[in-house]
Amino acid sequence: MRTNQSRRGFTLVELMVAMALTLFIMVILSQAFVISLETFSGLKGIGDMQENLRSASVILRDDLMQSHFDGARRLADVTAAQKPQAGFVVIVQGSIPVNAQGSSPYPPDPYVCEGLDGSGMPSYRASNHLLYMAVKRKGNQPQNFLTATLNTAASPGAVDTFFKTQSAYTMSPTADYPDSTYAIPYMPGQQTSFYASQWSEVIYYLEQTGSTEEPNNTSSSIGTPVYRLMRAQFVMVPDSTNVNNAKIPGTNLAAFQNLSCLNAGGTLAFFSPQDVAVGQRVVANPTSLFGAGGVLNPASASFARVTPVATLVLPSVTSFQVQILPTGPSTTFTDVPGNVFDSTSATYGLKAIQITLRVWDQKTRQTRQLTLIQDM
Repeated sequence: MRTNQSRRGFTLVELMVAMALTLFIMVILSQAFVISLETFSGLKGIGDMQENLRSASVILRDDLMQSHFDGARRLADVTAAQKPQAGFVVIVQGSIPVNAQGSSPYPPDPYVCEGLDGSGMPSYRASNHLLYMAVKRKGNQPQNFLTATLNTAASPGAVDTFFKTQSAYTMSPTADYPDSTYAIPYMPGQQTSFYASQWSEVIYYLEQTGSTEEPNNTSSSIGTPVYRLMRAQFVMVPDSTNVNNAKIPGTNLAAFQNLSCLNAGGTLAFFSPQDVAVGQRVVANPTSLFGAGGVLNPASASFARVTPVATLVLPSVTSFQVQILPTGPSTTFTDVPGNVFDSTSATYGLKAIQITLRVWDQKTRQTRQLTLIQDM
């Protein structure tokens, strides 16, 4: 005799329990996924900041390690009686640091002492420091030189005059160039020509890009200002005598904007290492780059000559601080007395320069800092 047995399925309670367990597991997995994404984003942000700092330090150190004066003279050798005959180094701090301890928010001054960090070291936020110097590359091969592009399309006649002028740095196209320079002379129809030399002026400064709360508002007053570190380079001629005697009209400055020169009285004045040693350079008075309150002012007349040729070194910078170690018994880096050090008028030399860079990551809202010390 056959017995009918009913086939039993899941009850409603069992289904609800299974669904609840499934939802619970899905929530745990989704939360783990979100946390992993946040962790990855944070690690990537930190990695990007560190990589950017390393790249900027390589560029800065490369310039600082080069010669800045004639011969084997060092910045530590500068005295009131022994001034370099070629080259220069200028460090400008737009203002003295303000003590921000107990202040909330920090005062708007561009150079602020924030107090001691977790390691007991003083922490600063600086946005109005400027490093300006002559750089002389070692070696006498073209690949070792600093190269400038000349806009021959804008002023072909002026560029042709520049290359044909007989002097110690530029001769007729059929003559050999001396070891201290290298050039590709202008040929009719070319859009650009190139001129290279061992010597150049180099300037580092900050341009505001926004703030920590308004990243794209360059005039933001909310949060901490954020900047980009810029580097401008102006290639120098080894000897300016003959090319200045050629009296190239000053209206042709756009063709030579990558060279160390200015429109002076209607003609272009080109500067040599000997000229910059006595203050004749693209920015004769570096303090002219600052506005009210010691704030760097990219809209100033001096910056109008600098900014068109500047290139980005480091984005998202909240602090670019330059301190010095003067010659003498001191072993502590300090701020610049009087806010300006200029080797053309200084009565003391520098044993070393310390540069501290701090960068900001908008996604993780974190900062990282790097300190670079270079023997001078």
